[in-house]
Amino acid sequence: MSTFFSMSGSSPPAVAQRGILRAAVPSQKRGKTMTRRSGQSGTVVKKGRMWHGRFYADVAGQAERKHMSVPLGLVKELTKSEARRKLQAMLQDLGINTAAHLEQAVHGMTFRKQAEWWKENRLSLMKESTQHVMTGYLNKYLLPRFAALPVADIDGKRAQEFITELVRAPLAPKTIQTVVGTLKLVIGKKAWRDWDVAMPRQERKEQRFFTPEEMGRIIEAGLGKWKVIFTLLAGTGIRGGECGGLHVEDVNLTANTITIRRGSWHGRETTPKTEAAYRVINFDGGVADVLRQHIAGRTGGQLFTTQVGTLVTTDLIRKKLQATLRRLGIPKGGAHAFRHGRVSVLRAHGVPDDLVKEWVGHSSLKMTSRYTHFQDAFKQQAVNGLVISPRVPKPVTSNLSFYEAN
Repeated sequence: MSTFFSMSGSSPPAVAQRGILRAAVPSQKRGKTMTRRSGQSGTVVKKGRMWHGRFYADVAGQAERKHMSVPLGLVKELTKSEARRKLQAMLQDLGINTAAHLEQAVHGMTFRKQAEWWKENRLSLMKESTQHVMTGYLNKYLLPRFAALPVADIDGKRAQEFITELVRAPLAPKTIQTVVGTLKLVIGKKAWRDWDVAMPRQERKEQRFFTPEEMGRIIEAGLGKWKVIFTLLAGTGIRGGECGGLHVEDVNLTANTITIRRGSWHGRETTPKTEAAYRVINFDGGVADVLRQHIAGRTGGQLFTTQVGTLVTTDLIRKKLQATLRRLGIPKGGAHAFRHGRVSVLRAHGVPDDLVKEWVGHSSLKMTSRYTHFQDAFKQQAVNGLVISPRVPKPVTSNLSFYEAN
Protein backbone atom coordinates (compact mmCIF):
# COMPACT_ATOMS: atom_id res chain seq x y z
CA MET A 1 0.00 0.00 0.00
CA SER A 2 1.23 3.46 -0.80
CA THR A 3 2.34 5.94 1.83
CA PHE A 4 -0.62 7.75 3.32
CA PHE A 5 1.03 10.84 4.72
CA SER A 6 3.77 13.20 3.69
CA MET A 7 5.61 14.28 6.82
CA SER A 8 8.29 16.48 5.22
CA GLY A 9 8.12 20.22 5.70
CA SER A 10 6.14 22.20 8.19
CA SER A 11 3.38 23.37 5.84
CA PRO A 12 0.69 20.99 4.54
CA PRO A 13 0.31 20.72 0.75
CA ALA A 14 -2.49 22.75 -0.75
CA VAL A 15 -3.87 19.82 -2.73
CA ALA A 16 -4.12 16.18 -1.64
CA GLN A 17 -2.41 13.88 -4.10
CA ARG A 18 -3.67 10.36 -4.62
CA GLY A 19 -2.55 8.19 -1.74
CA ILE A 20 -1.52 11.13 0.47
CA LEU A 21 -3.70 12.70 3.17
CA ARG A 22 -3.16 16.40 3.77
CA ALA A 23 -3.17 17.95 7.21
CA ALA A 24 -6.23 19.99 8.08
CA VAL A 25 -5.60 23.73 8.49
CA PRO A 26 -7.27 25.61 11.37
CA SER A 27 -9.74 28.29 10.38
CA GLN A 28 -8.12 31.73 10.05
CA LYS A 29 -10.39 34.08 11.99
CA ARG A 30 -9.70 37.55 13.30
CA GLY A 31 -10.08 37.68 17.02
CA LYS A 32 -7.98 37.94 20.14
CA THR A 33 -4.29 38.59 19.84
CA MET A 34 -1.53 38.88 22.42
CA THR A 35 0.13 41.73 20.52
CA ARG A 36 -2.71 44.05 21.56
CA ARG A 37 -2.72 42.96 25.16
CA SER A 38 -0.54 43.82 28.12
CA GLY A 39 -0.47 41.71 31.25
CA GLN A 40 -3.16 42.40 33.81
CA SER A 41 -2.59 42.67 37.53
CA GLY A 42 -6.24 42.78 38.53
CA THR A 43 -7.92 44.99 41.10
CA VAL A 44 -8.51 44.44 44.80
CA VAL A 45 -11.76 45.81 46.23
CA LYS A 46 -13.46 45.63 49.58
CA LYS A 47 -16.89 43.98 49.70
CA GLY A 48 -18.34 44.05 53.17
CA ARG A 49 -15.90 42.14 55.38
CA MET A 50 -14.07 40.47 52.47
CA TRP A 51 -11.34 41.44 50.02
CA HIS A 52 -12.23 40.50 46.43
CA GLY A 53 -9.96 40.30 43.43
CA ARG A 54 -11.26 41.38 40.03
CA PHE A 55 -9.75 40.44 36.66
CA TYR A 56 -10.69 39.47 33.11
CA ALA A 57 -10.65 35.85 31.91
CA ASP A 58 -10.68 34.64 28.33
CA VAL A 59 -13.57 32.41 27.25
CA ALA A 60 -13.02 29.82 24.53
CA GLY A 61 -14.75 30.79 21.29
CA GLN A 62 -15.67 34.32 22.44
CA ALA A 63 -14.02 37.60 21.52
CA GLU A 64 -15.13 39.30 24.73
CA ARG A 65 -13.47 38.44 28.01
CA LYS A 66 -15.43 37.62 31.16
CA HIS A 67 -15.22 39.86 34.22
CA MET A 68 -14.32 37.70 37.22
CA SER A 69 -14.54 38.44 40.94
CA VAL A 70 -13.08 36.03 43.51
CA PRO A 71 -12.89 36.25 47.33
CA LEU A 72 -9.35 36.64 48.69
CA GLY A 73 -9.87 36.69 52.47
CA LEU A 74 -11.28 38.58 55.44
CA VAL A 75 -10.40 42.23 55.79
CA LYS A 76 -9.50 41.72 59.44
CA GLU A 77 -6.99 39.00 58.49
CA LEU A 78 -5.35 40.54 55.39
CA THR A 79 -4.11 43.98 54.54
CA LYS A 80 -4.90 45.28 51.07
CA SER A 81 -1.28 44.74 50.02
CA GLU A 82 -1.43 41.13 51.17
CA ALA A 83 -4.70 40.66 49.32
CA ARG A 84 -3.08 42.16 46.19
CA ARG A 85 -0.12 39.76 46.43
CA LYS A 86 -2.53 36.86 46.84
CA LEU A 87 -4.38 37.95 43.69
CA GLN A 88 -1.09 38.17 41.77
CA ALA A 89 -0.19 34.64 42.83
CA MET A 90 -3.62 33.47 41.76
CA LEU A 91 -3.28 35.07 38.30
CA GLN A 92 0.11 33.48 37.89
CA ASP A 93 -1.24 30.04 38.83
CA LEU A 94 -4.08 30.46 36.33
CA GLY A 95 -1.65 31.53 33.61
CA ILE A 96 -3.92 34.45 32.74
CA ASN A 97 -1.10 36.51 31.18
CA THR A 98 0.57 33.73 29.18
CA ALA A 99 0.38 33.23 25.43
CA ALA A 100 -0.65 29.63 26.01
CA HIS A 101 -3.73 30.78 27.90
CA LEU A 102 -4.75 33.03 25.04
CA GLU A 103 -4.14 30.27 22.50
CA GLN A 104 -6.40 27.98 24.47
CA ALA A 105 -9.08 30.66 24.67
CA VAL A 106 -8.89 31.46 20.94
CA HIS A 107 -8.74 27.95 19.54
CA GLY A 108 -9.85 25.68 22.35
CA MET A 109 -8.40 22.22 22.88
CA THR A 110 -6.39 20.98 19.91
CA PHE A 111 -6.88 17.44 18.66
CA ARG A 112 -3.32 16.54 19.71
CA LYS A 113 -3.97 17.63 23.31
CA GLN A 114 -7.36 15.91 23.32
CA ALA A 115 -5.80 12.72 21.98
CA GLU A 116 -3.12 12.80 24.70
CA TRP A 117 -5.80 13.14 27.37
CA TRP A 118 -7.92 10.39 25.80
CA LYS A 119 -5.00 7.97 25.60
CA GLU A 120 -4.10 8.58 29.25
CA ASN A 121 -7.61 8.48 30.72
CA ARG A 122 -9.75 6.38 28.37
CA LEU A 123 -7.68 4.23 26.03
CA SER A 124 -5.48 3.05 28.91
CA LEU A 125 -8.54 1.36 30.45
CA MET A 126 -9.27 -0.72 27.34
CA LYS A 127 -7.89 -4.13 26.41
CA GLU A 128 -4.26 -4.29 25.30
CA SER A 129 -5.23 -5.40 21.80
CA THR A 130 -7.60 -2.42 21.47
CA GLN A 131 -4.91 -0.04 22.72
CA HIS A 132 -2.48 -1.41 20.15
CA VAL A 133 -4.89 -1.03 17.21
CA MET A 134 -6.23 2.42 18.11
CA THR A 135 -2.80 3.85 18.90
CA GLY A 136 -1.76 2.74 15.42
CA TYR A 137 -4.73 4.53 13.86
CA LEU A 138 -3.97 7.68 15.86
CA ASN A 139 -0.34 7.81 14.78
CA LYS A 140 -0.84 6.81 11.15
CA TYR A 141 -4.07 8.52 10.15
CA LEU A 142 -5.59 10.88 12.74
CA LEU A 143 -2.69 12.90 14.20
CA PRO A 144 -1.08 13.70 10.83
CA ARG A 145 -4.46 14.99 9.69
CA PHE A 146 -5.96 16.74 12.72
CA ALA A 147 -3.13 17.34 15.25
CA ALA A 148 -3.07 21.15 15.13
CA LEU A 149 -6.80 21.55 14.58
CA PRO A 150 -9.04 22.67 17.46
CA VAL A 151 -11.53 19.95 18.33
CA ALA A 152 -14.33 22.46 17.85
CA ASP A 153 -13.29 22.84 14.20
CA ILE A 154 -13.60 19.13 13.41
CA ASP A 155 -17.10 19.23 11.96
CA GLY A 156 -19.03 16.97 9.62
CA LYS A 157 -17.59 18.63 6.53
CA ARG A 158 -13.98 18.04 7.60
CA ALA A 159 -14.84 14.48 8.62
CA GLN A 160 -16.39 13.81 5.20
CA GLU A 161 -13.32 15.18 3.41
CA PHE A 162 -11.15 12.93 5.58
CA ILE A 163 -13.30 9.88 4.77
CA THR A 164 -13.15 10.65 1.05
CA GLU A 165 -9.37 10.88 1.12
CA LEU A 166 -9.14 7.57 2.98
CA VAL A 167 -11.25 5.99 0.24
CA ARG A 168 -8.93 7.41 -2.43
CA ALA A 169 -5.81 6.33 -0.52
CA PRO A 170 -7.18 3.56 -0.84
CA LEU A 171 -8.20 2.02 2.46
CA ALA A 172 -10.65 -0.85 2.97
CA PRO A 173 -14.18 0.25 3.98
CA LYS A 174 -14.02 -1.74 7.23
CA THR A 175 -10.73 -0.09 8.18
CA ILE A 176 -12.16 3.35 7.37
CA GLN A 177 -15.10 2.70 9.68
CA THR A 178 -12.73 1.74 12.49
CA VAL A 179 -10.50 4.81 11.92
CA VAL A 180 -13.52 7.13 11.97
CA GLY A 181 -14.83 5.32 15.04
CA THR A 182 -11.52 6.03 16.78
CA LEU A 183 -11.80 9.70 15.80
CA LYS A 184 -15.27 9.85 17.36
CA LEU A 185 -14.06 8.26 20.58
CA VAL A 186 -11.26 10.82 20.89
CA ILE A 187 -13.33 13.97 20.32
CA GLY A 188 -16.45 12.75 22.16
CA LYS A 189 -20.10 12.37 21.19
CA LYS A 190 -20.93 16.01 21.82
CA ALA A 191 -18.54 16.99 19.01
CA TRP A 192 -19.77 14.50 16.36
CA ARG A 193 -23.43 13.83 17.17
CA ASP A 194 -24.65 16.28 14.50
CA TRP A 195 -22.45 14.92 11.73
CA ASP A 196 -24.14 13.70 8.56
CA VAL A 197 -21.39 11.77 6.79
CA ALA A 198 -21.46 9.08 4.10
CA MET A 199 -19.33 6.00 4.68
CA PRO A 200 -18.08 3.65 1.93
CA ARG A 201 -20.12 0.51 1.49
CA GLN A 202 -18.58 -2.78 2.45
CA GLU A 203 -18.71 -5.52 -0.14
CA ARG A 204 -20.52 -8.54 1.19
CA LYS A 205 -18.14 -11.48 1.16
CA GLU A 206 -18.80 -15.01 2.27
CA GLN A 207 -16.72 -15.64 5.36
CA ARG A 208 -14.47 -18.69 5.13
CA PHE A 209 -15.72 -21.59 7.22
CA PHE A 210 -14.50 -25.14 7.52
CA THR A 211 -16.96 -27.88 6.59
CA PRO A 212 -17.24 -30.93 8.86
CA GLU A 213 -15.23 -32.90 6.31
CA GLU A 214 -12.44 -30.29 6.26
CA MET A 215 -12.32 -30.10 10.04
CA GLY A 216 -12.04 -33.87 10.23
CA ARG A 217 -9.11 -33.93 7.80
CA ILE A 218 -7.32 -31.11 9.65
CA ILE A 219 -7.67 -32.89 12.99
CA GLU A 220 -6.49 -36.17 11.50
CA ALA A 221 -3.38 -34.48 10.10
CA GLY A 222 -2.52 -32.76 13.40
CA LEU A 223 0.41 -34.05 15.43
CA GLY A 224 0.98 -33.86 19.19
CA LYS A 225 -0.68 -30.92 20.89
CA TRP A 226 -1.83 -29.56 17.52
CA LYS A 227 -4.27 -32.44 17.11
CA VAL A 228 -5.70 -31.48 20.51
CA ILE A 229 -5.86 -27.77 19.65
CA PHE A 230 -7.56 -28.41 16.29
CA THR A 231 -10.00 -30.78 18.01
CA LEU A 232 -10.83 -28.15 20.64
CA LEU A 233 -11.31 -25.40 18.05
CA ALA A 234 -13.60 -27.58 15.96
CA GLY A 235 -15.47 -29.18 18.87
CA THR A 236 -16.16 -26.04 20.93
CA GLY A 237 -15.81 -23.02 18.61
CA ILE A 238 -13.56 -21.14 21.04
CA ARG A 239 -11.37 -18.30 19.80
CA GLY A 240 -7.67 -18.83 19.19
CA GLY A 241 -6.77 -16.38 21.96
CA GLU A 242 -9.07 -18.20 24.38
CA CYS A 243 -7.39 -21.49 23.50
CA GLY A 244 -3.98 -20.01 24.38
CA GLY A 245 -5.27 -18.75 27.74
CA LEU A 246 -6.71 -22.06 28.96
CA HIS A 247 -5.49 -23.71 32.16
CA VAL A 248 -5.83 -27.40 32.99
CA GLU A 249 -8.24 -26.52 35.82
CA ASP A 250 -10.58 -24.87 33.28
CA VAL A 251 -11.36 -28.34 31.90
CA ASN A 252 -13.92 -30.49 33.71
CA LEU A 253 -13.67 -34.03 32.35
CA THR A 254 -16.44 -35.23 34.68
CA ALA A 255 -19.06 -32.80 33.39
CA ASN A 256 -17.47 -32.53 29.92
CA THR A 257 -17.29 -28.74 30.10
CA ILE A 258 -14.66 -26.10 29.58
CA THR A 259 -14.78 -22.68 31.27
CA ILE A 260 -13.48 -19.59 29.51
CA ARG A 261 -12.01 -17.28 32.14
CA ARG A 262 -9.24 -15.55 30.20
CA GLY A 263 -7.72 -15.02 26.79
CA SER A 264 -4.23 -14.34 25.51
CA TRP A 265 -2.64 -11.65 23.38
CA HIS A 266 0.97 -11.51 22.16
CA GLY A 267 2.00 -14.22 24.59
CA ARG A 268 0.36 -12.65 27.65
CA GLU A 269 -2.81 -13.64 29.47
CA THR A 270 -5.65 -11.13 29.24
CA THR A 271 -9.31 -10.90 30.13
CA PRO A 272 -11.78 -12.41 27.63
CA LYS A 273 -12.84 -10.32 24.65
CA THR A 274 -16.25 -9.29 26.04
CA GLU A 275 -18.50 -9.94 29.04
CA ALA A 276 -20.33 -12.56 27.00
CA ALA A 277 -17.01 -14.34 26.41
CA TYR A 278 -16.96 -15.48 30.06
CA ARG A 279 -18.81 -18.78 29.64
CA VAL A 280 -19.04 -22.53 30.14
CA ILE A 281 -19.03 -24.71 27.01
CA ASN A 282 -20.19 -28.31 26.81
CA PHE A 283 -18.29 -30.76 24.62
CA ASP A 284 -18.88 -34.34 23.48
CA GLY A 285 -17.19 -37.58 24.48
CA GLY A 286 -14.79 -37.53 21.53
CA VAL A 287 -13.36 -34.18 22.58
CA ALA A 288 -13.23 -35.41 26.20
CA ASP A 289 -11.14 -38.44 25.22
CA VAL A 290 -8.62 -36.28 23.34
CA LEU A 291 -8.35 -33.80 26.25
CA ARG A 292 -8.00 -36.56 28.84
CA GLN A 293 -5.10 -38.09 26.97
CA HIS A 294 -3.43 -34.66 26.57
CA ILE A 295 -3.85 -33.66 30.25
CA ALA A 296 -2.52 -37.03 31.39
CA GLY A 297 -3.30 -36.56 35.08
CA ARG A 298 -2.09 -32.95 35.40
CA THR A 299 -4.04 -30.83 37.90
CA GLY A 300 -2.85 -27.33 37.03
CA GLY A 301 -0.83 -25.10 34.74
CA GLN A 302 -1.29 -24.00 31.16
CA LEU A 303 -3.26 -26.42 29.02
CA PHE A 304 -1.04 -25.66 26.00
CA THR A 305 2.51 -24.31 25.90
CA THR A 306 5.32 -24.06 23.38
CA GLN A 307 8.51 -26.10 23.64
CA VAL A 308 10.08 -23.30 25.71
CA GLY A 309 7.12 -23.06 28.07
CA THR A 310 5.48 -19.89 26.71
CA LEU A 311 1.81 -19.42 25.80
CA VAL A 312 0.55 -20.72 22.47
CA THR A 313 -0.35 -17.55 20.58
CA THR A 314 -2.94 -16.92 17.87
CA ASP A 315 -0.08 -16.22 15.45
CA LEU A 316 1.45 -19.62 16.18
CA ILE A 317 -1.93 -21.34 15.74
CA ARG A 318 -2.44 -19.56 12.43
CA LYS A 319 1.01 -20.52 11.11
CA LYS A 320 0.58 -24.18 12.08
CA LEU A 321 -2.91 -24.25 10.60
CA GLN A 322 -1.79 -22.70 7.31
CA ALA A 323 1.01 -25.24 6.97
CA THR A 324 -1.49 -28.05 7.58
CA LEU A 325 -3.94 -26.67 5.01
CA ARG A 326 -1.22 -26.41 2.37
CA ARG A 327 -0.14 -29.97 3.02
CA LEU A 328 -3.73 -31.21 2.68
CA GLY A 329 -4.60 -29.03 -0.31
CA ILE A 330 -7.48 -27.39 1.58
CA PRO A 331 -8.29 -23.75 0.66
CA LYS A 332 -6.82 -21.12 2.99
CA GLY A 333 -8.68 -20.30 6.19
CA GLY A 334 -7.83 -18.93 9.63
CA ALA A 335 -8.55 -20.26 13.10
CA HIS A 336 -11.83 -18.33 13.00
CA ALA A 337 -13.00 -20.65 10.20
CA PHE A 338 -13.30 -23.37 12.89
CA ARG A 339 -15.57 -21.03 14.84
CA HIS A 340 -17.79 -20.34 11.83
CA GLY A 341 -17.87 -24.03 11.04
CA ARG A 342 -18.86 -24.97 14.59
CA VAL A 343 -21.75 -22.48 14.67
CA SER A 344 -22.96 -23.74 11.29
CA VAL A 345 -22.91 -27.39 12.45
CA LEU A 346 -24.78 -26.60 15.67
CA ARG A 347 -27.52 -24.66 13.93
CA ALA A 348 -27.85 -27.20 11.12
CA HIS A 349 -28.51 -29.84 13.78
CA GLY A 350 -31.22 -27.76 15.41
CA VAL A 351 -29.41 -26.70 18.59
CA PRO A 352 -31.43 -23.81 20.14
CA ASP A 353 -30.16 -20.43 18.99
CA ASP A 354 -29.76 -19.06 22.51
CA LEU A 355 -27.61 -22.04 23.48
CA VAL A 356 -25.42 -21.63 20.39
CA LYS A 357 -25.00 -17.94 21.24
CA GLU A 358 -24.06 -18.82 24.82
CA TRP A 359 -21.52 -21.47 23.81
CA VAL A 360 -19.69 -19.26 21.30
CA GLY A 361 -19.80 -16.18 23.56
CA HIS A 362 -21.73 -13.80 21.33
CA SER A 363 -23.60 -10.80 22.72
CA SER A 364 -26.45 -11.06 20.19
CA LEU A 365 -28.15 -13.59 17.92
CA LYS A 366 -27.54 -11.19 15.05
CA MET A 367 -23.81 -11.81 15.38
CA THR A 368 -24.37 -15.57 15.66
CA SER A 369 -26.33 -15.47 12.40
CA ARG A 370 -23.31 -13.94 10.66
CA TYR A 371 -21.35 -17.04 11.67
CA THR A 372 -23.93 -19.41 10.21
CA HIS A 373 -23.27 -20.98 6.80
CA PHE A 374 -25.30 -23.80 5.24
CA GLN A 375 -23.79 -26.00 2.55
CA ASP A 376 -25.66 -26.43 -0.74
CA ALA A 377 -26.32 -30.13 -0.07
CA PHE A 378 -27.93 -29.28 3.27
CA LYS A 379 -30.12 -26.61 1.66
CA GLN A 380 -31.34 -29.05 -0.99
CA GLN A 381 -31.93 -31.75 1.59
CA ALA A 382 -33.94 -29.29 3.68
CA VAL A 383 -36.21 -28.31 0.80
CA ASN A 384 -36.63 -31.93 -0.35
CA GLY A 385 -37.87 -32.83 3.11
CA LEU A 386 -40.68 -30.30 3.09
CA VAL A 387 -44.18 -31.84 3.11
CA ILE A 388 -45.99 -28.66 2.23
CA SER A 389 -44.94 -28.48 -1.43
CA PRO A 390 -47.39 -26.42 -3.47
CA ARG A 391 -49.99 -28.36 -5.45
CA VAL A 392 -50.90 -27.48 -9.03
CA PRO A 393 -54.68 -26.98 -9.19
CA LYS A 394 -56.62 -29.27 -11.53
CA PRO A 395 -58.24 -27.64 -14.56
CA VAL A 396 -61.99 -27.00 -14.27
CA THR A 397 -64.11 -28.77 -16.95
CA SER A 398 -66.60 -26.35 -18.49
CA ASN A 399 -68.19 -25.68 -21.81
CA LEU A 400 -67.97 -21.95 -21.19
CA SER A 401 -64.95 -19.85 -20.63
CA PHE A 402 -64.76 -17.38 -17.80
CA TYR A 403 -65.50 -14.52 -20.13
CA GLU A 404 -68.47 -16.30 -21.76
CA ALA A 405 -69.93 -17.02 -18.32
CA ASN A 406 -69.72 -13.35 -17.41
